[in-house]
Amino acid sequence: MKENFFLREYDLKNGLTSVFLCITGSKQKHRIDIDVKVKRSEWNLKTQQVIPNSKENQDINLILDNIKSKITHIKTSYRLAERVLTPENLKKEFLSGMPRIRFTAFYDMMLEEEKVLMEIGSYNRYKSVLRKLIIYDNDVTFMDIDQSWLDKFRKYLRGLGNESTTVAGNVGAIKKFLGLAKKAGIKLSINIDEIEVGSTKGNRTSLTVHELKRCAGYYFSDYISDSYRLILGYFLFSCMTGLRISDIQKLKRSNFMDNYVSFVAKKSKKDQSIAMNMKAREIVNHDPLLFEKKFADQHINDELKKIMAILKIQKKITFHVARHTFATSFLRAGGQVEKLQLLLGHSDIKQTMIYVHIVQADANAEVFLLDNLF
Repeated sequence: MKENFFLREYDLKNGLTSVFLCITGSKQKHRIDIDVKVKRSEWNLKTQQVIPNSKENQDINLILDNIKSKITHIKTSYRLAERVLTPENLKKEFLSGMPRIRFTAFYDMMLEEEKVLMEIGSYNRYKSVLRKLIIYDNDVTFMDIDQSWLDKFRKYLRGLGNESTTVAGNVGAIKKFLGLAKKAGIKLSINIDEIEVGSTKGNRTSLTVHELKRCAGYYFSDYISDSYRLILGYFLFSCMTGLRISDIQKLKRSNFMDNYVSFVAKKSKKDQSIAMNMKAREIVNHDPLLFEKKFADQHINDELKKIMAILKIQKKITFHVARHTFATSFLRAGGQVEKLQLLLGHSDIKQTMIYVHIVQADANAEVFLLDNLF
């Protein structure tokens, strides 16, 4: 097993470079941000220190010497106890004694380690939270994160215009990485179980029948641009099938056969075969590039906002609204909630029942239409 210091590939805006501790052995490699910044030109690769030409650099060398000393102490303790020291154990032992390490540095390190286990969408969401954290308080340590700090961070997010569900999701991300730190033996100043994340479900915006027809009319028109037609085609296909954007992105025209679309659902990992109604088939057949030419998720959402502005649909539309639109349209047309559960791939019918409550609330609101008779 080897340990050495190395510099990050790029420099920060202030001209300094982060120093990392690298632990390798047994086909494992771990990087730890030790929260030390140096000038690249003053780093001596051979001595693994900076040139001691200032008091600041001399202090940095002391920190590096202390880190080496700590590693030696850990190795000695394991050897005397006749315990096997793996790179993973060394990393945990090293971090357990560093409660003042920056939370953002730990978050970044663990996110990159867990990247291979995550869906790309989840990774991007966690990365987005990290960017907000760095802007808000990049120097925050584990000992600084308490209930008061979390409340201030929530207020900061609301000030950015984030929805309550987004705020809850961001706090949930912090809670996740605090949990990983606790498992690594890092001492916290807050009880993780007492962190209330809040609801991340949202209000399930959906299109009305009239709005859905307006979108379909624009899609089949002669005056829509090629790029808008493809974006809207994917959205409308989801409105007709309830498929998530992650599944839409994986589909190719070869997945369509005999009025069915067959695929492995990305979230549940289950084989699914969904019958396409006539409108869904029309949408697919209308543009031969549909399910051949793809776009990034964020680009699709950005373009959908522009399309909805053209159609004068004043709702906050993302691609996931199509899934909600399918669910509410299915129930309004007389579909059974048990069958909707199967079509949406919900493991718990309680998830599906939310759409029943939405349709019921809409029906109650329309009772007042009878007043127009008088």
